[in-house]
Amino acid sequence: MVLGFPFLLGFGFLCVFGSLMSVSASHWLGIWVGLELNLMGFLPLIVHGGDSQFVESSIKYFVVQALGSSLFLLGGFMHGSFFLGWGWGLGSSLMSVLLLGLLLKLGVAPFHWWVPSVMGGLGWFACGFLATWQKFAPLFLLCGIFSDFFYLFFFFACFSSLVGGIGGVGQVQLRILMGYSSINHLGWMIGLFVCSLLGGFCYYFFYFFISLLIFFVLSGSGFWRVSQISCGVGLFALIGLVSLGGLPPLSGFVPKWVALQAIGSVGQFLLGGVLIVGALVSLYYYLSLVFLLFIDLGVCYGLYFSDGRWVRFTALSFVCFCFGFPLYEVVVGVS
Repeated sequence: MVLGFPFLLGFGFLCVFGSLMSVSASHWLGIWVGLELNLMGFLPLIVHGGDSQFVESSIKYFVVQALGSSLFLLGGFMHGSFFLGWGWGLGSSLMSVLLLGLLLKLGVAPFHWWVPSVMGGLGWFACGFLATWQKFAPLFLLCGIFSDFFYLFFFFACFSSLVGGIGGVGQVQLRILMGYSSINHLGWMIGLFVCSLLGGFCYYFFYFFISLLIFFVLSGSGFWRVSQISCGVGLFALIGLVSLGGLPPLSGFVPKWVALQAIGSVGQFLLGGVLIVGALVSLYYYLSLVFLLFIDLGVCYGLYFSDGRWVRFTALSFVCFCFGFPLYEVVVGVS
């Protein structure tokens, strides 16, 4: 079934409303209802277009999210009280149930197995929504329990960074590649959230806007595999992917630099080292992709640069992906 724009706008609003309800609720029931509203709003966005592959991914996503919500609700009922603020102070056995539910919904390694599979079967719009906005509510909820599981979250951060980096090596399908990239950046966010709450949100919003630019241009291209990328979209995608990998002076480097400063300020050098290794592996397959695209598209670059429209478009994209670098002096203080 193909939904019209008003329906898509309505379901998108339901997603946003559900997430905002979850992060603003003061009790478990409100949080759970918000998460379920978000899920119910996102499922029609996944199946938009009627492709059988989209339907399969929507079923996978629904099963995983329903399981995560069930664990979350079970933890709330086990506590016996719904009125809990951000200073939760719960017992470790109860918190482990809640934590498992949130980690499963978020796709943190080792609970990441569904992310590449689901993103590999989605359209670009749904992929972008899943990789960006769908992280917001679970990450915000996890902020309330970081202090109770300090070193456990360090493990999740390191593992997610390594899995996201290594898993993307050799991938030729762009959506699966972006899925592993999402897991890698999730590791950085969790590691930074433990050390600096404001720094973690800065990293999230940098990742949010850079990813949206990439998914936006790919959504209008109709490309699914690396070999399909054309000249015009190719350079834009290259700049975006390398920026997402954190190569200076592009804007993706800024949140990583802030993260390393914040992590170093609390003396967690092992965490910083593991995150760097994961980022370097991730950057390796970004640069490998750049190299392959330059080889495949080298024949048409003469025609590309003879077209003033594409040159201006590429220059504009470069400026867009560098927009965050002048903000370094503003956000560096969060460390």
